[in-house]
Amino acid sequence: MNQQYTCLHDKMIEELFIQYDKCIDKKNKIVSFFLSSLSTGNMLWRSFLPAFAITRTFPRHHFVSSNEVNRFRDDPCKICNIDSGAGFENEDYNFYLEIASNAGGIPAFSLEFCIVLLTEFNKLANNAIEPSCTDAHIFNEIMMSLVDASSQETLKKDIVKRINKIQLFDTNKTQTQCLLQTLGFCGILETAQHKSPFHEYVNLGLAPKKSHNSDWEYPVDFWTPSDGINREAFKFWFGNYIQFDKFWE
Repeated sequence: MNQQYTCLHDKMIEELFIQYDKCIDKKNKIVSFFLSSLSTGNMLWRSFLPAFAITRTFPRHHFVSSNEVNRFRDDPCKICNIDSGAGFENEDYNFYLEIASNAGGIPAFSLEFCIVLLTEFNKLANNAIEPSCTDAHIFNEIMMSLVDASSQETLKKDIVKRINKIQLFDTNKTQTQCLLQTLGFCGILETAQHKSPFHEYVNLGLAPKKSHNSDWEYPVDFWTPSDGINREAFKFWFGNYIQFDKFWE
């Protein structure tokens, strides 16, 4: 039987689910914040969705040593690959908040991002947010850039360049990358071999890279236009918006 510890790892997992349980039934509000960020440029609003999408299938668990022989306290957890002593310091909060507020998402997976972003969403959860016609136009153009791309085009160059030219959409390369990574975490951009956390838990800390120097997150790192979009996942997240029905029908 694997030994379990009460440790900083466990406190971090506990805090994650304290925040997630507060918003577990607020998926549609989180999506509204995401869409509303497209015209307003509010990058914090845009960042709530990837945190929610990742946590949705993340396992509730206690630390389980990955070392079956010598279960040292500093071994990573067998389930999530986070060290037992990987606590979340109060001074780290603003660090992760600032990064997400500039990037519009989670640039590189870390559970700390999810804790911070779900906490921030819960502070705003009662705010009335309704995406505008401009938001719908921008998101439609983003999705058309993906579904209309030819098999010769690449996500990281051609499609990013096209998205960055969308009228009324103020973005930069990092923000566009984070937005596309969010669609990956949501399961909309994935491949047959590289599935997203939409279906079940994926240990993003150990997920493969398309190349050793890639700075894109799994699974969108592997996505190509020939993979198409996951229409089931799209409808799950954006099914309340009939103006996007062509992306799930």
